Amino acid sequence: METFHEKYAKEEEQIFSLIEKNDSIVLFGHVFPDGDCYGSSEGLKYALKQLYPDKKIYVSSTDCAVAPYSFPRADVVSDEVIASSLHIICDVADEHRVGDQRAVTVKGTGTIILDHHIKAGAFGDSEVIDSSRGSCCDMIADMLYGRVEHLNPVAASCFALGIVSDTGRFLYVFYPRIYEIMKKLVEDGADIASIYTQLYTVRESRLARTAYYDGNYRAGENGVNWIFLDKDDCRKFGISGHSAALGVNNLSRIEASPLWAAFGEDEDGKVYGEFRSYGDKVNVQKIAKAFGGGGHFNASGCILASKELIPEVIKACEDEALNQFCGDYKEELKTLIDLAKKASEIIYGYYEKGFKVEIKSDQSPVTDADKASDHLIRDTLKEKFPEYGILTEEDKDDFVRLEKKRVFIIDPLDGTSDFVAHDGQFAINLGLVEDHVPVVGVVAVPLTGEIYFAVKGQGSYYAEPGHVLKRNRVSSRLNRLKVLHSVKHVSQRALDLFDKHKDLIDSVIPMGAALKACTIARGENDCSFTYADGTKEWDTCAPQIIVLEAGGIYTDTKGNVMTYNRKDVYNHDGYAIVNRKENQWNLE
Repeated sequence: METFHEKYAKEEEQIFSLIEKNDSIVLFGHVFPDGDCYGSSEGLKYALKQLYPDKKIYVSSTDCAVAPYSFPRADVVSDEVIASSLHIICDVADEHRVGDQRAVTVKGTGTIILDHHIKAGAFGDSEVIDSSRGSCCDMIADMLYGRVEHLNPVAASCFALGIVSDTGRFLYVFYPRIYEIMKKLVEDGADIASIYTQLYTVRESRLARTAYYDGNYRAGENGVNWIFLDKDDCRKFGISGHSAALGVNNLSRIEASPLWAAFGEDEDGKVYGEFRSYGDKVNVQKIAKAFGGGGHFNASGCILASKELIPEVIKACEDEALNQFCGDYKEELKTLIDLAKKASEIIYGYYEKGFKVEIKSDQSPVTDADKASDHLIRDTLKEKFPEYGILTEEDKDDFVRLEKKRVFIIDPLDGTSDFVAHDGQFAINLGLVEDHVPVVGVVAVPLTGEIYFAVKGQGSYYAEPGHVLKRNRVSSRLNRLKVLHSVKHVSQRALDLFDKHKDLIDSVIPMGAALKACTIARGENDCSFTYADGTKEWDTCAPQIIVLEAGGIYTDTKGNVMTYNRKDVYNHDGYAIVNRKENQWNLE
């Protein structure tokens, strides 16, 4: 990564030219100052005092609670001083968010903007706004290290505080330069012990509030977890709505949660929202900006006129969170998950109220539920993705799909005979293949509302209504194995295989449809072997990628990789699902 000097040589010269022309300088930050706002303003003050000992340098209104008691505090600055000084505004790119508004309403001798938020507008004489930086502090420190070999310990400590706090203890940054800068700050005497002691110190009054977040958050779609503290909750804990929202990181890093949010309501009904995410795929700044706020890619906030807007905000969060799981297939995954939910409702309705059964030419049953689910899925996919091929169990195969690069492979009701038997062992399989390889898979369980999904290279996940999203991982068991077989079609060859390895097996469990693959992907069960040649591509396509992305193995019974969008859709060599290669007994 380029240093500040390498990237902003011209702007740096303008900035220091302004600084050198002024004998008095006032530094400002944003409303509700945080560690980076505090650290960048106080750190720059003490660095400039090191460079220019004769200048008068002040900081106005950037004190914050995360600064250790031994660190410096802001100055009381008069209107007269502000009017006769150069203004340097740190960590804020929007003039309306400047904490001491005199920075913009009282005209000084010039204005410099130093920031790392996404630019909201120009209001300075000279500026550097670099949204690629993890903090304003590391950007400013980088600038200063281009001019001095060492910073004094006070400046180093303030910059270190801003870096550590604004990156979430380095959770939100991925570029090497910030670690190089941090290393130099520590070598220059940054008081890391005091910084971390303060950041990890919790007031007793906060313990009950933390427990409230732990026990009252809500699980949204696509791994979004969020909480709302209304005015009564805020009153109970003695905090403002803004403080309630700033508790957002009580929800941080719940497994498989790429985005988390907190909302707090003030007495006037105004609601503060804070959003956090991890990685480089989920952009919460886009969400905040859509609702009048702003911030960073991984950390942003906004203010809502009322709590009635929260559902709309959560919906936007859920849509953005899908980016963490979809790779290059966001619209496809989103559509398939939506169809899985709608088709599940249709199928469950028939399951509860009754249905007609017909026998097809291959002697397999088909019901009203199969047909209704198929029409919904097929019609939607044809409308949204007209250039894709479709292979579905309940529609005539016209082989046009063989000429397509991407093909949806659909079983609108996997396990129809189990559905007819009312034993609950049925599912919906929705897959997408590209160049004969599964790239998206969604399996829904209408009876429970569970949804499993996976995208190639993005992991495998499991969603259960009312619960947080979970990542699927196959088990690592090599003994006491839970082995699955079909409810109605277990073969003698499978029974002989189980008997041969009975010393390794804890239990043999009958299970229908794609449920076998899903429970193995979750790590609940371990192996399944199907030797019958009656299954087809739509039985295995979506389940296969869900198992593979969970770390499992899914082949035919000869160990061959299974491909799709073939002219002959039968899986003549059956299929085997195992958690580990050591359990591929079918290859012996």
